[in-house]
Amino acid sequence: MRPDIDLRGYLDTRGATIVLTLSVLAIAAFAALGGLIQPAVMPQGTSDVEFTFIVLTLPLSLILPVIAVLMTAGEWSDSSIQNTFLQRPGRLGVLGSKVLAALAVTVVLVALAIGLAAAATWIGGELVGDGAVFSSFDSLLTTQLAVVGSAVLFGLAMGILLQSTVLGLIAAIGLPFVISTASGLAMVFGSETVSDVIRAVDLTAAATALGSGQATAFELLPLLLMVLLPAALGVRRWNRREVG
Repeated sequence: MRPDIDLRGYLDTRGATIVLTLSVLAIAAFAALGGLIQPAVMPQGTSDVEFTFIVLTLPLSLILPVIAVLMTAGEWSDSSIQNTFLQRPGRLGVLGSKVLAALAVTVVLVALAIGLAAAATWIGGELVGDGAVFSSFDSLLTTQLAVVGSAVLFGLAMGILLQSTVLGLIAAIGLPFVISTASGLAMVFGSETVSDVIRAVDLTAAATALGSGQATAFELLPLLLMVLLPAALGVRRWNRREVG
């Protein structure tokens, strides 16, 4: 596997420059929004690093799946995958390299988000408000990172399965929104059957439960249905799909 080749190939494109630039600007803006405004709206006048990162999960839950889909399915959409397979015949090796490259970009952006969340929280709490709260940092590293990680895994699964940037982006961004909306409606109408069905595919809720240590065996079902199964089908298709 050569993830460095796929990473360099992605970063050298104009599209990646635009996406990453907008991503960094969005992360910085939401970090400032979360960290600096908290003292004005919180009763105790403090700024909490976990709350700042929760605000940051909004752009991250869109940015990271988009990058995962673009890096795994992009070459199928622009037909350049044919040249890649001619130069690197091992299809599984190419797929593994793309996944590792996407994870590398994800780690860098998440690390940047955590750093900006901490900085904005400190500035908002110590310089603007009545103190910064970092005691919830452990919860940030478990619950919130689990939620972000679930979005990345779902984006990778959709990119591998659909092998189309358009379809992959629609699925990676649209399905979580539909599931979240349906979950809210099921709670409003009080239907336990519908709630259980939605819970079986609600990856974000399962990640939250897993990260907080309150998960049961049922929380593994969304991981199986929304990540492992589509990824397995995608790997099979990746190996057998005709090119050209």
